[in-house]
Amino acid sequence: MSILTLFLIIIPAICSIAVFCVPEKYKKFKEVFFIVAVLFNLWAACYYFAKDIFTYSAWAAFNFSFSVIMTTFIEFLLVIVAFFALLASIFTISNMKDNPKASLFKAGMLFALACVNGALITDSLIFLLIFAEALAIPFVMMILSSANDNKKLAIKAFTITAVADLFLMMGIGLVYALSKTMNISEVSLTVEGLLPVTAFVFIAVGAAGKLGVMPFHSWMPEASEKTSVPFMVFMATAAEKVLGIYILFIALKMFGVEGGNCVTYTLMGIAAASALLSALLSNTQKSFKKTLVYTSVSQGSFMMIAALIALPAALAGAVLHLLAHTIYKSTLFFGAGIIDDSKVESVSCKKNPYIFMCFVLSIASFIGVPMFAAFYSKELIYEGALHAGIVWYVIMILVTFFCSSAVLNWLGEIFFKNDDKFFEYPVTSMIPAVTAALLCLLFGIFKNIPLAVIGSEFVLPAEENINLLLMIVSVSALVAVLINFVVGFKKYNNGLGFVKPIISGLKINKLDENESADPYNMVLSVYNRFAEASFSFDKVLNWVYDIAFVKSVLFCSQMLKKAHNGNMSMYIIWVLCGIAVIVLFFV
Repeated sequence: MSILTLFLIIIPAICSIAVFCVPEKYKKFKEVFFIVAVLFNLWAACYYFAKDIFTYSAWAAFNFSFSVIMTTFIEFLLVIVAFFALLASIFTISNMKDNPKASLFKAGMLFALACVNGALITDSLIFLLIFAEALAIPFVMMILSSANDNKKLAIKAFTITAVADLFLMMGIGLVYALSKTMNISEVSLTVEGLLPVTAFVFIAVGAAGKLGVMPFHSWMPEASEKTSVPFMVFMATAAEKVLGIYILFIALKMFGVEGGNCVTYTLMGIAAASALLSALLSNTQKSFKKTLVYTSVSQGSFMMIAALIALPAALAGAVLHLLAHTIYKSTLFFGAGIIDDSKVESVSCKKNPYIFMCFVLSIASFIGVPMFAAFYSKELIYEGALHAGIVWYVIMILVTFFCSSAVLNWLGEIFFKNDDKFFEYPVTSMIPAVTAALLCLLFGIFKNIPLAVIGSEFVLPAEENINLLLMIVSVSALVAVLINFVVGFKKYNNGLGFVKPIISGLKINKLDENESADPYNMVLSVYNRFAEASFSFDKVLNWVYDIAFVKSVLFCSQMLKKAHNGNMSMYIIWVLCGIAVIVLFFV
């Protein structure tokens, strides 16, 4: 057994069982043990960083194996998940201190780490599928760990993710049927022909489910209100997004996709619709957390488009944006959690400088201010989008603009409408918030560090060759959204500005208010009608078999009983009638 599987899979899984089983009277010990276990996972991920590793272990029949492959790119993804697991675990100390089900959450997080680590390091498609499917267990555990009664939400989230996983399963099955191998590094296919195209599309749909692309998003807005902030940071923002990008990356690699084709353009069109619609919906929300969720759905679709462009600049931009998005979105979720815990809706930016600083740095990265990581990731994506076609470039700019207007509006709502309110917040909440906020800036200033890691997998354009015109357009769009925020806030007392009449004109707000427009509810409605029709049909069948047939048989029996009365004359008549029928039939 490889020591990798021990450090990254088995130990987190064992720690998960220990946290779940230890009695609550040892609560302090469990908290320390939980943090140490998550810290150990981060150490293990960092320990193997920049060490290319490959191990092969035969397993079962059909040439299946549990192969472990570690490249710098995979190790980079492992570190992202491990680091934000650590920040989320620190946040749980204060955020879930009064929650009696906190142990369920902590056990779920450790088990989820084992599953995500396993999915990333394995070179076997079958084990990738096993770990991705097993992630549903901690996924549901963490939803149920909330103080709310989340059984219906857990069923909804599980059903939606299970549908995406089913597509992934069918795609992997087709890949095995076509290539006769389950080793990712040995698969070499092309997107030509019905079966290869179907396999690629199915795996891409599975990745879309992890990225939260519409219609696989509908559990997330409700989860943002009913689950804990650490769940949204670790699972919805870090782990799921990392797995989605990784699955999409290996699909592109296995099928040798380089540049666009009709299949990738079709998938990009669906992702573009998801990105634009969710960006617009983010401007209609009356809850900051729901705004963050819809922008997260939009950014997940944004990254999917970038990856499907399948050009080196866009692929590198997608991975860098994955890092930037995880950092700034985690900061904003931490900030939202701190404000929620303090039972306030708006606060003074002057009297709460630390939390205000967290919001400013994260939103600056979000909207793409130069010197922040997201600015450089978006420029790489824009360059790839422009090569794919001007339409994709325009869509990307619009998505960024509408998402930026939504978060800027909430910056004003939270900090610029109350000059007197001060609130206290625990240190254990501020540590992850401030750390993530500073990373928004640090990874922009020292962007060459993540770019060097990403460059080991993708060929990056030279810095001097970055399109100056694209930067001018990006900065112009940034200035436009800032002007829109300032003018809108001063004139209409909200930061949406002229985005609000656009949303009203398109009736996007009506779409958000209509629960029947939820894809899950639509499918559930169709299912309920089908169930009602099936029940009615079953009642008809029961009536035919249990009543109509029985009455018919009884009626015939009564008629035969009356006819069979022992009268010789009647029997002779029946015989003559039978002879007549036979004669008529044969003649």
